[in-house]
Amino acid sequence: MERLFQGENQAASSYPLRAVFLSSEDMAQQGVSVLVSVPKKRFHDAVDRNRVKRQIREAYRKHKHTLVQLMETREQGLLLAVVYVSDKIEDTAYVEKRMVKLLEKVVALL
Repeated sequence: MERLFQGENQAASSYPLRAVFLSSEDMAQQGVSVLVSVPKKRFHDAVDRNRVKRQIREAYRKHKHTLVQLMETREQGLLLAVVYVSDKIEDTAYVEKRMVKLLEKVVALL
């Protein structure tokens, strides 16, 4: 976690989502590890934070295949943090569309 949010990471954004990621060959675990974060500063009610996290996790689940396949062929590990940066709850279809764009940007930067 500390390495992910310090200086050696890369980032991409597709509003309302921001991805911070770190790729490494020396990771003990290959594949992709995902962290979803919705700041308490933006959503004070846990109900709202949990809803947004569910939207993000579902969008990632549906569209993760290209990223996972890329990391498997490279035999590398990837730490990925997805942070929600907006202060309003967006529609699920919109979050999913933006997740697709975000994952495309991440793949392009790898």
